[in-house]
Formats: sequence, structure tokens, C-alpha cells
Amino acid sequence: MFKQGICFVFIIFFFAVYYSDAQPLAITSLPTAYDLPEDTIAETLIHTVVYSGVTAGDTVTCSMNTVANFFMKIVSGSTNYGVYVNANPTGLTYPNSFDVTVTCTGAPSGSTVSQILQVHITKNTPPTINNVPASISVDSTTTGSGVTIFTISASDTEGDQLYFEIICDPTGCPFEVFASGAILTTASLEGTTVGGYDINVYVNDSRTKVGPKVLSVTITNVNSAPTITNKLTTPVSVSENVAVGTTVRQYTATDVNGGTLTYSATYNPTSGGTYFSIVSTSGVVQTASSINYETLTVAERTVLITVTVRDTGALSDTTTLTVSIIDQNEAPAFPKTTYTLVTDEAGAGASIGNPNFQATDPDASSTITYSTTCTEVTIDSSTGAASFTSAYDMDVAGTTGSITCPITVSDGALTDTATLTVTVNNINDNTPTFGQASYTFTTANTAAVGTTLGSVAATDGDLSTSSFGTITYELNQLTLGGDYFGITTTGNLYVKAAITSLSLGATYTMTATARDGGLLSDTADITIIIPSTTTTTAATTTDRSKTFFEDPRNIAWFTAAMVVLALTIGLILYMCIRYGFHFKKYQKTYRSRRVDQDRERLGEFVEGKWKPWKVWDKPR
Repeated sequence: MFKQGICFVFIIFFFAVYYSDAQPLAITSLPTAYDLPEDTIAETLIHTVVYSGVTAGDTVTCSMNTVANFFMKIVSGSTNYGVYVNANPTGLTYPNSFDVTVTCTGAPSGSTVSQILQVHITKNTPPTINNVPASISVDSTTTGSGVTIFTISASDTEGDQLYFEIICDPTGCPFEVFASGAILTTASLEGTTVGGYDINVYVNDSRTKVGPKVLSVTITNVNSAPTITNKLTTPVSVSENVAVGTTVRQYTATDVNGGTLTYSATYNPTSGGTYFSIVSTSGVVQTASSINYETLTVAERTVLITVTVRDTGALSDTTTLTVSIIDQNEAPAFPKTTYTLVTDEAGAGASIGNPNFQATDPDASSTITYSTTCTEVTIDSSTGAASFTSAYDMDVAGTTGSITCPITVSDGALTDTATLTVTVNNINDNTPTFGQASYTFTTANTAAVGTTLGSVAATDGDLSTSSFGTITYELNQLTLGGDYFGITTTGNLYVKAAITSLSLGATYTMTATARDGGLLSDTADITIIIPSTTTTTAATTTDRSKTFFEDPRNIAWFTAAMVVLALTIGLILYMCIRYGFHFKKYQKTYRSRRVDQDRERLGEFVEGKWKPWKVWDKPR
């Protein structure tokens, strides 16, 4: 325990000795004061903070209290902090003063120190104009634009940037001042009518404005204005669509000073400058572009032209000219020269379509109508829609698939023309048709292959030269069990394969189909009769009336009737043979039985027990 105490005392002694010579953190550059001119406008370093007594291992940072127009940052190129005034500060007017408290802190030791920087605002010294008032003379005939007529001399004790300003009396003088103090002309003085100006001169150092000091300028050899000699007070008229460059009016002018005169013009409304112009050298007012009355607003149809003539000295004379634009009838117009439509052949009045001519007429009040001399096509006068005048059938020989029609649009007086081409498509508008619903042919089963049995040709209203008018034939021979017959392209029925397998005395039915190139079709029934004998080989067609037994339907019911008749006769013969020798005996027995049955029925009827459905089939 004693040893530990000795160590503790030793440590305290060591630190006491080590730090006995250390200096505390201090700002050595403060406190102090700084005089700041009230006309300061640039960001300016007003104090660099210098400190000492930094504890080993510490990092020092500095800051300042919030003061308007001032801030702190590290000085460029060093590690020191600096106090700065903002660029373009506000409120820094004499005789204000500001206290800026600067605080520096060491870390991690935590040592800190604060000092005050006093900023005093000093009063600005006004600049001085050194060479005004003054008087000068300027010759108007020799002084052009951009000529220096005077240079202002000014000074400032603080060396501030100086700014010059001039105000002329009378106003509108042709002068301006530059940063150097030079006063230059902004236009040539030749032709001016003003004899002189008093130029009020001012100089400003951004804080104080000094002036005015008067510079008197006398202008010699003043010019006289030209005069327009043929002014016009009555309006003039111009028709729309006149040629560009047509003269509307020519003005003349004189100038006592001689020299060159220049003409110019302004227009009201300003759009008038699109349609009219003036020749600057001759004073001729003329049309500048094509004028379309219909596109003008009501206000634009009357243009007020103000004509000005100037001499080389810019002196001038003016006059006005009122121009009225007159409407003219203009022809309607098609936007295209050719139009096309495509349609199918159709009947009279059928719509072909609307070519959408979209003809226009510049005259808004005009009504346009359409017409054509084409006999095949009718044009609706108002819409331009086309329709067939009469039936247009491509199946009629000589009918073409293209119609060319001249189209006229008219406003009642003027016209324009275009061409309408109508392409007409041939359509499958006719169905092939057999001459009759059914055909019957008789042939022996020994008929040779290739034998023609007859014609079943169909007809089609479409031209045979088109695919729609070409007929092909098909045979449905499923009931025959084989492909025995065929039909030629001309409609002839023929034996296609040996028919010896077909039964004698049999009747066969099949279906023929006639189909055109557009897949429209018709059907007919074909009956083939194979006779029971083979003596007849010639085919029988429907060119003659059929006999009773040539109709398979008659054969069918006749055969059935004969079978029933045979069965009836057989039954009668059987009854005669079976019961013929006992007839009398049977007759007597029958009568006795009949009497007994009648009596029994009567008794049952009286007693209310009669049953009409009772069968009396047994002897009593």
C-alpha cells in the first residue's frame, strides 16, 4: 500500500512538472479594429485569425457569431481562418460599426478562446468631374455615326470604379456615353433639324452620384426636310389576283438641300405589307404578292399605307394612301387531275362510290356543282358520288372493264375539269343451270366404253371466255358402286368404264353437278335403265316421251301390285279346295249357330249384360 502511494505521488509530480511551462490557447491577432469603406462591393478578407498555445495533439477550429454581411472561412493558400465581408453587402452605411466575435477551440483537449474584431464603416468620398461644364460645336454635315464628340474626365480618391450617365435636353439626342467617359454619336447628324443639346453629365462610384454638370453641344449646318408633292386624300382600288408588281400609286418629292431621297412605307393592318410594297428609290407603291380576297379578314380588305420620304440627313415627310381590295369571281379547281374508282358490275342506279373530288372555289359565296358527259356513269351534282346510269353487265359481249369519264366542276360561270376512271370487275353473278331437273337414259350393259348416252349440258349467263362462265361437271355414282359414267366438258353423258356388271332389268340413279369457275353450282338427277334384254343398245334420251315401263317408279308399284294380286288368287283357290265339298253341311251348321247367337245377344241386351265386343266364334 505504501508503494502504491509513492507511485501515485510520483505521477502527479511528473504531470505538474511537464505542464508547468505549457501556454494556454490564445488568439494573438485579436482584439483589433478594421475600417471598411461603405462603398465596398467585392468579397473582401478583412482579418486573418492567428492563434498560439495549441496543446499537443489538438486540432483547432475557429468560428464567428452571426453578423449580417460577414462570414468566416479558411484563407486560400493557408491553414488560417479569415473573416470576410460578402460581395454586394447591404446596410454597410456610414457611421455603422459591427462586433465580430471569433471563437477558436482545440480538440480533443477542449480548450477554447474568444476575441472581438470591431468593424467600422468609413464614409465614401464622392468622385469629381474635372472637365465639365463645357461647350462644344459639331458640324452636322461631317459628323457621322460612332464619332466621339467629347470625353468626360473624372477622378475618385479611393480609386473606386466610376460609371458615367448622360441625359439630353431635348430628349432623344443622338449621343451615348461609354465606360471610358467618351461621348459618341449614335447616328449621323446629317439632316438633323435640332440645332443643339444640353447634355447633363453624371458620374457614380457605386456609392455616391455626382452631377449634373452641363455639356452644351451646338450643331451647325442643320438640314431641311424633303416634301411630298402629290399627296392623295381619296382611296384607290385594287382587284384581287392582279399581277405582282402592278403599280398602285407613284409618289414624288423635292428637297431644297438636294441629295438622295429614300421612300419607305408602313401598313395598317401590318399584314398589308405582305401584299404591297414601295420602291425605295422611285416612290412607286405596287403589289408585292398575289392577293386572294377570300383569305383576307374584313379588316385586311382595306389597307392604310403610310408613305415616308427621307433625305440623307434622316429628315422626312409623310402621307397616307387608302387601298381597297376588290373581290373578283374565281374559277373552282380540282386538287388532282385524275381520280379512280373500282367497283363490280351492277344494275342501273347502283352506287359506284364517291371519288372525293374535293374541288374548292376561292369565292366563299359560290356554290359548285359536278357533272359529266359520260353516258355510262351518273355523277351527283352536289356530292360527286358516282352510280351506273344503266345496268353494266360484263357478260355482255363487247363490254369493257374500264370507263373513262370527263368530270366538270362549275360555279355557274367558271369551270375546271378532271378525269374519272372507273374499273369494273366481272363478278360471278350467274349460276350454271341444267336444262331440266332430271334425266333418264336407257342402255344395255354391253354398251361400249365411250358410248354417248345423251346430253345433260348446263348453261351459265357468264361469258364463256371468263372463268365464271366455264362449266365443269361431276357425277356422284356412290349408289352404283363404281365410276361407270362420265360427263364431257360439253355436257355429254358417256360410258366411262365397262358396265357389264350392272344388272339386267335394273335402274340406277346418280346425281350430276354443274359448277362454274366461281364455285356456283346446280344439280340434276340422272336415271340409268338397264333393260332385261340386250337387243337394244341405242340410248334413249328425254327427246321423246317415256313409256309406262320406262319410268322406274311405275315398275316398282306395278310389281308390288302384281304380287298382291297373285297372293289373293292363291288364297281363293285354297279356300275352294279346302272347304268346297262340305259347303251345304257348313251352311246348315252356320245358320243354326247364327240363330243361337242372336238369341243370346237379345237376352243380354234386355238384361243389360250385352257386350258388343264379344266374339261368337264357337258353336254352342
